[in-house]
Amino acid sequence: MTRPPDGLAQAAADYWNKEVVEQAYSSWTADLQVRARINTMVTGDRHTWPLDWFAHRLPKPFERGLSIGCGPGHLERQAIRLGICRRIDGLDISEESLAAARRTAEEEGMADAIRYARGDFNNPSLPRNKYDIVFFGFSLHHVAKLEKLFRHVLRALRPDGVVYFEEYVGPSASEWNPERLRTPSTVYALLPREWRIHETLPMPVNLSDPSEAIRSSEILRQLRVGFEIVEKRDFGGNLLAILYQAIDWDVAPREAVGLLLEAEQALLASGEESFYSVVVARPVRGAKRLLARARYFFVPKHRRAWRAVRKHS
Repeated sequence: MTRPPDGLAQAAADYWNKEVVEQAYSSWTADLQVRARINTMVTGDRHTWPLDWFAHRLPKPFERGLSIGCGPGHLERQAIRLGICRRIDGLDISEESLAAARRTAEEEGMADAIRYARGDFNNPSLPRNKYDIVFFGFSLHHVAKLEKLFRHVLRALRPDGVVYFEEYVGPSASEWNPERLRTPSTVYALLPREWRIHETLPMPVNLSDPSEAIRSSEILRQLRVGFEIVEKRDFGGNLLAILYQAIDWDVAPREAVGLLLEAEQALLASGEESFYSVVVARPVRGAKRLLARARYFFVPKHRRAWRAVRKHS
């Protein structure tokens, strides 16, 4: 995966290089109360994390894995610790992230088991039939060319291979508007003013990262072209993931997290589709696999051609 990154990928790399050195974003999933709820929703036990749940289901370790969008390497190190993989390759566009991942792997004695390389997910170059499992740790929602990446992943996986991801699969950045934000905005307005960083809830789009949620709402649909989903465990995020960054947690009491989690649970119970999911999938086989690769290749080209025709008509 050594092709030079395109403009979008380079802009995203610049953002993540800076984020690794000077972290400005605090994820809602890092909150201990939230994490306990996520673990319960995915695994049934507040203390069991999704990757631990996945490890316990495996009859034996995978020989070789690939982590796409590895960042500073947390997932790869945990996959080795849990015995999910004997060896794993990590790929990322951010050199700073890769440097941090290599450094920590060396410090923890995992340098022989984990290999890192730089790569652009939108222009992948993966070896054929090499991997038993491919991981995405909250990285797929940064991919613009989903079809191209899934086509290469399909080719890189062995016939009995597996895809595992924990991911934001909610609305894409371009799909957010005041109507879609109506429910979170209403809840936000009900919070005491001193808790709120903003007067009104801003659009949940990170403008600093041009790859953020670029085609997130299409991830599951595109995955199903070439893969069969064998497990899908939802963990919400429809409310709290949007509000978390807009609340001053130095002022708001910890009880507010529980109240928001209850409100989110009610929202999910009403039938709204979860914004976040853990997914385990396997590639389709035989003729279906060939057809899927063809669809991944031709459909985007047809879409671009049709857009060009409409533009000039």
